[in-house]
Amino acid sequence: MSIYKTNRTFATLIGVFILTHLFSKTYGQGLGNSPYTVLGAGESYSDGFGSSLGMGEAGVSVSNGFHINNLNPALWVRNRFTMYEFGAISQYKRISSPTAQQRDFGANIGYLALSLPAAPKWSIGISLKPYSFVDFESRTNGKVPGTIYNTYYYYSGKGAINKVSLTNAVEVGKYISLGLEASYLFGNVRRASESQLLIGDGRDYLVSRAERNSYTDFAFRAGTAIKIPLKQNNKLNLNLGGTYSFGTDLNARQTTSFESSLNSFPVGVSDTLSNNTKGGIRLPSQYRFGASLEWPYKLTVAVDYERQNWSEYRSFADSNDGLNDAGRIHAGIEYIPKFSLGAPYFQKVEYRLGLTHGQMPYSPPGLKLNDTNISLGASFPFGLGGNSLTLSLIGGERGAISAQSIKERYGRVVLGITFADRWFQKQKID
Repeated sequence: MSIYKTNRTFATLIGVFILTHLFSKTYGQGLGNSPYTVLGAGESYSDGFGSSLGMGEAGVSVSNGFHINNLNPALWVRNRFTMYEFGAISQYKRISSPTAQQRDFGANIGYLALSLPAAPKWSIGISLKPYSFVDFESRTNGKVPGTIYNTYYYYSGKGAINKVSLTNAVEVGKYISLGLEASYLFGNVRRASESQLLIGDGRDYLVSRAERNSYTDFAFRAGTAIKIPLKQNNKLNLNLGGTYSFGTDLNARQTTSFESSLNSFPVGVSDTLSNNTKGGIRLPSQYRFGASLEWPYKLTVAVDYERQNWSEYRSFADSNDGLNDAGRIHAGIEYIPKFSLGAPYFQKVEYRLGLTHGQMPYSPPGLKLNDTNISLGASFPFGLGGNSLTLSLIGGERGAISAQSIKERYGRVVLGITFADRWFQKQKID
């Protein structure tokens, strides 16, 4: 690869990084109305990229080297080419409560990553992706007890915490790899509430309260992976892997304002209750471990377990929001019919199937809420050198219909693209 081509490709990737960041700041990071994001730091995005999402987010122990496996930073060293990945995610859902139903759609940038082999047993990488999002909207009407007057309430929230990460992964010996992801978290979330007493005499004042929180700080995730050959000549391997995400205290600044209006016109002067007040929130620790059987470039069967300690969470007001520790099981299969350049096209496609089941961190009294989904996926090769287009389809259900919770049935589509190339390789002349 020429120096000119390398510089041009690198400049293009940096440009895409910048444009994606500007896009995400302009249009937000949500996936449509999600009432459960009113609690905690919102809904967390998966660490996995498109290929992992197609097999139930399983695979903390294994990587075939064709894609970046972000479930475990130690597995980035398995990519011996320069790898660039981009992914987008869309979601359609039906939200059901005891009294109403709503259908909603949202889409967002999912991830952007670049992996570089710095040495024969060392890889470095950078990535940009959302960490969590808040996106909810609720309207209710009722009567003031003991009167004939109606009331109107409106609650909303929107925003996200994003993360840009630097990953280092090394091989120790022949079968062990270690990795460390250092991330910078940043973002802001705005929550608002409105209330109005509907008297009907021209004095239906609307009272609004808005709260904006901005977050910044660093976070770290460590991982390891072990490959144990079960048959000679790399025909069957047992893989073990695990990660640990350290709990993080995010620096936060909060601004809260209060306003009264009549027929959309302010009444009096808006009041700033707090202005750029310093504080923080506590993001919980998380661990994941798993095992897999791998027939290289043919079949992989993987099972993972992850647990996030949401009981450690603390909000700006030092509240836990009633969150509990939650665990999930992930299982998935990846199958390649025939790994050969001369094979028919659809025999070179990577096919995936997966299942995820686990608890939600929200537990109203007397209820245990679960989230279960199944996934299908495939990576379609194109061009030369390991380029591919990945499509993952996910369908699931979470929550329950009750006076204290809602049920969501959702379908997600993840579209990813992978480019593989050799950079900084010296050319040999015979």
